[in-house]
Amino acid sequence: MAIFRLNEQYLKPVVFGTTGLFVGLTVLFFLPVSIPHKLTFPVFTLFLAGLWLIPWQMCLAMLCSALGDYMGTCGNFIGQMGFFALAHIWIIVYFIKRYRNKVEPDRKLTAKAKGYTAMVLLCVCVLLYIAFSRIMPGAPAGIERTGASCYAVIICTMLTLGLLQRSSLYALGAVLFVFSDFILAWNRFVEPIPYRDYLVLVTYFLAQWLLFVRSTQYRIRSAVRLMRF
Repeated sequence: MAIFRLNEQYLKPVVFGTTGLFVGLTVLFFLPVSIPHKLTFPVFTLFLAGLWLIPWQMCLAMLCSALGDYMGTCGNFIGQMGFFALAHIWIIVYFIKRYRNKVEPDRKLTAKAKGYTAMVLLCVCVLLYIAFSRIMPGAPAGIERTGASCYAVIICTMLTLGLLQRSSLYALGAVLFVFSDFILAWNRFVEPIPYRDYLVLVTYFLAQWLLFVRSTQYRIRSAVRLMRF
C-alpha cells in the first residue's frame, strides 16, 4: 500500500506523467549541461510519485537509491554503496512479502517450476563466484572490500527474489540492476570498461523505472507483456 492514497481515475495519467518526467530528466543527465547533482533527479522523481503510487517499501528503496546517486555525485563511494545496499534491502523486504502473499499460494511445484528455481539459484551462485573470485580481490582491503562483499550478497539476494516473483517486469528490472552494478564494480576494481557510463546508467535508470511501474496498480495489457512465468 502506498503512503498516500490516490483516486483510481488519476492512476494512469499520473503514471504516464511521471514516466514522461523521468525520461526527460534522464535525457537531461546525458546532455552536456552543467547542473549540480543532476544524476539524482530521475530516481528522486520516482520516489516523489511513489508516495502515492507504490508500496512504502519500494518507495523507501527509491529514496535510498536517490541518496545513493547523490553520494555518487559527491564522490563518496562508501556512502553510495551503503545507500544502495539499503535500497536493495527494502526491495528484498517487499519481494518477500509479495512472494508470501501472492506468489507462494498460487505456485504449483511442477517439474518446470522446480527446474526454473534451480536455474535461478545456479545463475546466482555463478554471479557470486565471479564477484568473489574476480572482482573482490581488486577492491582495497578493509572497509571497501568488506562493504563490496556484503553488497554483492545483498544484490544477489534481491536478484533471486526478483526472478521468483512470476513477473517479467520485476525479473527484468532486477537483472538490469545487477548488470549495472556489476559493470560499475568491474570498472572500478578490475579494469576500465569502454562506454562504462552508458552501460551502467542506461541499464540502471531502466531498472528503476521497471521496478517502479510494476509496483504501481497500473497494469499493461497482457498482449504486450514480455512473458509470464
